[in-house]
Amino acid sequence: MQIETVKTNRPTPISLTKTFEASIHEFSNFGVEATSLGQISTATGVPTERLSKTFHDTANLFSNVVKWYLTRYEHQILSGFAMHSNPVEAIRIALYECIELFCEDDCPHGSLLSVELMEISDTDGVIAKEMAHLKEQVHGRIYQKLENCKQRFTSGFRPNELAEFYTEVMAILIKQACDGVDRTDLYNLADASLERLENQPVIH
Repeated sequence: MQIETVKTNRPTPISLTKTFEASIHEFSNFGVEATSLGQISTATGVPTERLSKTFHDTANLFSNVVKWYLTRYEHQILSGFAMHSNPVEAIRIALYECIELFCEDDCPHGSLLSVELMEISDTDGVIAKEMAHLKEQVHGRIYQKLENCKQRFTSGFRPNELAEFYTEVMAILIKQACDGVDRTDLYNLADASLERLENQPVIH
């Protein structure tokens, strides 16, 4: 019995992970405005017409890359929050995740991509806009965690003030990690910042 191979006209689905990773390298090397969909096609193996149909142009592709990666970062940074009722340990995990995400190392698919993404010249302010959104989401989650446990502390406990402080600590860690600061120093900074929460007066 002869088996007939049925050919379809359905295109192979685009691997967003591979496409976005390759795109980051191209945008990092040439800048967003100077990068064409043809270059992305060469780097990814995805036909230019498929990229054009999916993303329209490089500006829209770049916007999607930034949103996709920072959404992943948000989920990873905040992944430990639900597991810890202790606010100190919950925030410690979030700060440590920041360090791991943005500390440059030799892994081509790990934190090096994070550093490349943050260093891309972005005249339209896409990265700044999405980073502001990331900070807003992180602030909201930290605030809710602190608000939920404020009954442990005395009346001087200020959840919003502390949430603003730790959101800013996170931004500093990301900046310093991208600048190449040693991760040991970053862990020390994170631990030192937690003393502010650990020293909050509690109700006995």
